[in-house]
Amino acid sequence: MKRTIVILIVMLSACVYSQESKERNWGIKINPVQLIDIASFPTLQLSVERKINYYSSLNIEVGYQLYDFTNTDTIFLKPKGFKTNIEGRIYLQKLFNSRVKSKRSELYAGIQVFYRENQRNSFIEYVPIDPINEDEYIDEYLDDFGVKKTAKGINLTVGNQFSFARFILEPFVVFGYMNRKTINSDLEYDESKHSLNMNHAFFLGSDLESNSGDMFNFGLGCRLGYRF
Repeated sequence: MKRTIVILIVMLSACVYSQESKERNWGIKINPVQLIDIASFPTLQLSVERKINYYSSLNIEVGYQLYDFTNTDTIFLKPKGFKTNIEGRIYLQKLFNSRVKSKRSELYAGIQVFYRENQRNSFIEYVPIDPINEDEYIDEYLDDFGVKKTAKGINLTVGNQFSFARFILEPFVVFGYMNRKTINSDLEYDESKHSLNMNHAFFLGSDLESNSGDMFNFGLGCRLGYRF
């Protein structure tokens, strides 16, 4: 009887150990930082990660815009947008040492291809460069207008995936190349005749068509998730 109990305990322990040590191939995550993204536009962003092999995985992320932070007096466009990216990543410790087991902290690097588009209403404040009369020296004009943007590019990603049982915390940084195209509608501001209010030039100047083109891209984020 005792021998039977010992055998059952050993078998049960082996089964539990096998389940705990088994690699879980899927993970679902949310990116809460994107809910307050003022650099581009806020989205509810979800991602799914699937392990390809012991040291690599594929992460697919999609986000949809549910609201907008900008309030304007005139509505030209209904705010909406989405973001998506596909990222192939390598877990560095596992790449260089195949005997390394999954740990609570795993550094990774990856290549990410992304695309995003949105439309919204924006505004700028400006003054004339060459006023016709003295009153225009102090007059500041507020211009509401519509904005449509698309952006695509490629990033290098570096992050650290922390695991707590099945739960995931994943801070990361991205940097790379982006091509942005901006189209304005109902815009009275003219760069050849007007000068932007410097208090708004940095944040709202990117909504102008003149800021389209190739540029450096940089971003920070943190995902929360569950592995299964």
